Amino acid sequence: MTRTLPILVALALFSGCSVGALNEDLAPGADVDPVLGQTILFVGTDPATLTTDVYQVQAVTMRDGGRSEQVLDADAFEVTSLSDFSVGPESPVQTDDDVLLPSAQPFPIPDRLGERVAVVATGADADGGVLGRVAVLDLLTGEQVVLPPQPLLRAVRFSWYGGWLLAEHVDAEGASSLSVTNAWLDLADAAFTPVTVEGATPLAFGGLLPESDSFLVMATTYDGMAVYEFDPMANQMTLVVDPIDGALARPSVSPDGLLLATTRSDPNTGRRTVLVTARGEGEGSTWVPLNDPALDDCRDPAWAPAAADKTSYKLAYVCEELATGRPDVYLWQSDTAPPPEGPSVVEQLTAGAQTSVPDSSMDGLVLRSRLRWDRTGQVLVFGASNQDDALEDAPMTLLALDLVERRAVPVYDGDDGVADLAHFSAIADEPVLLVWDRSASGLQDSQGQHPIQLVSADPAGGRQVRGVTVGRNLYVSYPLFLGGNTLLYP
Repeated sequence: MTRTLPILVALALFSGCSVGALNEDLAPGADVDPVLGQTILFVGTDPATLTTDVYQVQAVTMRDGGRSEQVLDADAFEVTSLSDFSVGPESPVQTDDDVLLPSAQPFPIPDRLGERVAVVATGADADGGVLGRVAVLDLLTGEQVVLPPQPLLRAVRFSWYGGWLLAEHVDAEGASSLSVTNAWLDLADAAFTPVTVEGATPLAFGGLLPESDSFLVMATTYDGMAVYEFDPMANQMTLVVDPIDGALARPSVSPDGLLLATTRSDPNTGRRTVLVTARGEGEGSTWVPLNDPALDDCRDPAWAPAAADKTSYKLAYVCEELATGRPDVYLWQSDTAPPPEGPSVVEQLTAGAQTSVPDSSMDGLVLRSRLRWDRTGQVLVFGASNQDDALEDAPMTLLALDLVERRAVPVYDGDDGVADLAHFSAIADEPVLLVWDRSASGLQDSQGQHPIQLVSADPAGGRQVRGVTVGRNLYVSYPLFLGGNTLLYP
């Protein structure tokens, strides 16, 4: 264990989602063990010793003599520690000065199936540089393996299939680089291989490709920022999208992995444009803009889960009208043909009256979180407030936008807590968000305040907020669903 409190960082709210009735055609987590899929991870710090560990929360409701697989139905919760990061050779924490769960990655990283968890600690090498160590916890066997130390390592990610670990390195000037290692071999002797693109530096993690072990890589070249696909098994780098000037956000990948969407910031005006493209096969494709940056500032593209017939694509995004500052949610739809050849249509989902949003209108509203879908593709969830509350960083309201009724309904507001790091489970039978309430701590359980909240995101279901009882004196942060985590595996 280490004497370093977890460092709170500004994270993009709602980095993934997909929920609804369990269905083989719809569920990205259909192959995830239901119990692991409903287990919650969190970082807990003992206020007396200031030691930090990783904990899990599981439902203890009993059904027919067995444990319920739905944490949402729990009558009570069981909290256990997964780790003991005491200073020592078998721990990623080597000295009292090492930082467990540094600000670059302040929470544990589960693989998609919820069978393993990676934890990062950073310290200093002999020359004063950053040295990172990764511990991988096998939750099925209880084994903990510490990988060899890596210079400048700040964060790691599992591939979608979980066969590889991608490490992100950042030097003193902020330049990023990548390396990979096989996650199924002997991790105690794991060798990280640098990821390179000829004529391009720095390199940054660009996302996961579904149903593969490949990664997307964002590379800065003389011609702008390009997107590549890296296959670690074949050690092969393939250009996906041709370079473009301006800063690109990490791409959002469609459920079938065939289309990409991103946000481009103009290097001169700073205005943002939502771009889409098809993944190039053997040669790079080009980005296609969905908005005119002279009229709107657009951002945050989010793909809807795959439809049951898998014959269409839906992409939601936010645009602010430059003349008025009014934000609206838009929906781009296309058939199976890749853009720009395929027919497409754009709809303004929030054009009608929105009597339930703060101040009863989209005018003057500030959208303060990322858009995320429920797994049925019928509900979008986002956070919003009026401008004064946004400027004062006051609590916002989480709104569920019904695509059928075209209306947004509040499901969580400042009376419930300060929402952060919210995401869906890929296993839950209902569209329920796991929300971190940053205003609460496990220390306040006895007062009815809970840092881990379960929130119904069904616009027609009425407001329903339920706290998860930790039941012990811990500062609680970064709650995550273990299996089918849609924050990391949308």
